Amino acid sequence: MYAARAKVTDLEAQNSTLTKKVEDLEVDKEHVKAQVASKDKDLHAKDVEIAELKRGLREQTDKSGSLEIDLEAERVKAATAEEAKQKADEARDIITSALNVAQNNYAEAQSIIDTLVLEVEWMCGRGVVLMANSILNASELDAAVAALIDASRAVGHRGGYLECA
Repeated sequence: MYAARAKVTDLEAQNSTLTKKVEDLEVDKEHVKAQVASKDKDLHAKDVEIAELKRGLREQTDKSGSLEIDLEAERVKAATAEEAKQKADEARDIITSALNVAQNNYAEAQSIIDTLVLEVEWMCGRGVVLMANSILNASELDAAVAALIDASRAVGHRGGYLECA
């Protein structure tokens, strides 16, 4: 019986050791379950974070596409503005050229007018008088006037006029 008792004692000791090991394993199992639950929560949180990052990435991609469209529109506006500036510069150059021509024509016309004004003043001041004196004092005129007077006297005497002159 001693052998059976020793065997029972050994089995009880083994049972106790195994029970203790089972309990330790149960504790470890609970600990592992807690860690798994914690890791599941962390994993779920990471999944949520990944989903949020993906959503942010999609928004950024959409925004980037929108910005590219806006950038292209601004480039078109800039090109249009540059084209309008070039046309305005060309128009300004044409207008400046036309203004220069008009100023040159005005200066030429003004010099002609100034010359004519001086000639008119000279004609009024001295020219008409000199021309009239020149005509009246011409020797050909004296001869023509004398011949006219003689001819009129001759005609008048023939007609019976006594005084003619």
